[in-house]
Order: sequence, then structure tokens, then C-alpha cells
Amino acid sequence: MTIFWRVVGVALFLWAAWDIYFGYTLLYDVVYREQEPMLYWVAVSGWIILGVSCFFSSE
Repeated sequence: MTIFWRVVGVALFLWAAWDIYFGYTLLYDVVYREQEPMLYWVAVSGWIILGVSCFFSSE
């Protein structure tokens, strides 16, 4: 099961990289970096933190 969480972590990192490159992220709605920078960076930071946490699972 550990490999599963590592794959999920890599997917979350890729998602965050995609968001940073293109300047928008998906939450309950599309959030653009230019229009709502605080919400955008909170969301991208959330994806990165979740990605990191997948590598420290206890299994």
C-alpha cells in the first residue's frame, strides 16, 4: 500500500506543477492566480503539503 500513496504524492506534485505553470487551479471553481492570488496560493500549497504527506505514511 505504500507504493499507492507514493503514486498519489507524485500525482499531487504534478497537479501543483501544472497549476503553477498555467496560473489556475481547480477547487470548487476555477481559481486564477491573477484574480485571487491568496486563494490560489493557499490551494497550491495545500496540494503540495498533501503530496509531501503521502511520502510519510506510516505503512
